[in-house]
Amino acid sequence: MDEQVRATRRATRRPEGTETVLAASVDPMIRTEVLHFTSTGSAEFWDVTEFVREVVARSGVRHGQVTIHTPHTTTSIVLNESETGFLNDYRRLLDSVVPANTYYEHDDHEVRTENLQEDEYLNGHSHCRQLLTGSSSVTVPVVEGEVLLGTWQKVMFFELDQSRERRVIVHSQGA
Repeated sequence: MDEQVRATRRATRRPEGTETVLAASVDPMIRTEVLHFTSTGSAEFWDVTEFVREVVARSGVRHGQVTIHTPHTTTSIVLNESETGFLNDYRRLLDSVVPANTYYEHDDHEVRTENLQEDEYLNGHSHCRQLLTGSSSVTVPVVEGEVLLGTWQKVMFFELDQSRERRVIVHSQGA
């Protein structure tokens, strides 16, 4: 195996963090929870599948849907296979399509005048990557209390920027 390929192998893992209930009701049957955690670097996939299933179980929803949402503009929620080789292939593809080391007007503070922060990261590439990688939210059906994912599908939080405090919001509703 090529040494460069071996060096990039990373398995997904469940993020460790604090879980908070944002809302819960019985009629209508709704539960919204948020997982707060810290990512550790760019191009990370975090497997939140079990957290999603746990929220659905705690909600008591038997028939309905669950929405998984990230409120960050440089992250995505993706449904795909959590297989290390595929994820590394995708990282390399993303690096070739949207390289980090090129000019982004978003990072040019001589030109940019909107939404500036004092401690602004140079992350134009991360914003561009987010538009290509997925969505800030996905919704999955729930039937008989089961989150209907395909055989190999996982719900993954995709970090496109750098290590940061992050949140994943899971909203289950139905009957």
